[in-house]
Amino acid sequence: MSYDLCLPRQANQPYYIENIRTSIYSLEELCFYLYNNICLIDESIINEKLCDWIRDELHLTRLYRQLYEQLEKIETAKERTARAASGSAARHPSAGSRPQEGARKGKVPEANVASFVFPIFREAGYLNGQEMRDFQDKMAKLEVQSDEMKQKLRGDYLVREKMYARAVWVYRQILKNRNPGKLGSQFYAAVWNNLGTAYAGLFRFEEAAECFQESYHLMKTKETFRKYVSALPLFLSEEEYQLRLIEAKADEYLVKTIQEYNAKLCQDPEFLERKEKMQGLTADEVLEELKEQYARSTRT
Repeated sequence: MSYDLCLPRQANQPYYIENIRTSIYSLEELCFYLYNNICLIDESIINEKLCDWIRDELHLTRLYRQLYEQLEKIETAKERTARAASGSAARHPSAGSRPQEGARKGKVPEANVASFVFPIFREAGYLNGQEMRDFQDKMAKLEVQSDEMKQKLRGDYLVREKMYARAVWVYRQILKNRNPGKLGSQFYAAVWNNLGTAYAGLFRFEEAAECFQESYHLMKTKETFRKYVSALPLFLSEEEYQLRLIEAKADEYLVKTIQEYNAKLCQDPEFLERKEKMQGLTADEVLEELKEQYARSTRT
């Protein structure tokens, strides 16, 4: 008896997911991405290109028609929202002439995200009833979050997955459009802190220290201060480092603990090799290096 029918259908040409810079070859891999990366479901997935890939590479014509129908509904809803926002701006010039942020960028509402991804799960038989309900609950919780919070959740996920260059871009977008009166100091302190973590992951310690310092100015936590002090000796001379410690009024015990940790870290050959390589690159070269790493981790 042949077991070929039990094997997932594989595409000859993969679908490239921009958010995580990786390629997928089957409907099951797509389901895995959707279920485990709910914060990253956006126009890089919900688009005509994915629909065409499902039709042409996986030969799932019925699913293609279902998704294309949902995509048309999404586009219609976005156009309606954009027109409504433009009309509101015209009636109230003091509110500004630009459409609302979500309408201008064509963001996909979570309700429409669900209508697009559920047919994919059903086609693959990927989720049982309870898992489907859990996913719906996650979607509902995400729907009530502000756009800034959704962006932060995306950045936090990217940091956890060590996709630091992409995370830096996401956090920078949040800070670029910052509205302090909307979310408060605690939110932006967390963004600065996580941006520092992303820069540290890229071995860009000076930028990391600046971010930790910004975070500490907003929310004076011991952990953020520890991160700031920890980053300083990784890019400063000894003299400059000691001056910064005096300026920061750093606790002697804390400094001693950090120095001991850094001394061990700097003896690690892998750390030294990566540090030398990453620090010699520009921001664009760092991004290209990460792209190559992601490409090497995918199937060829």
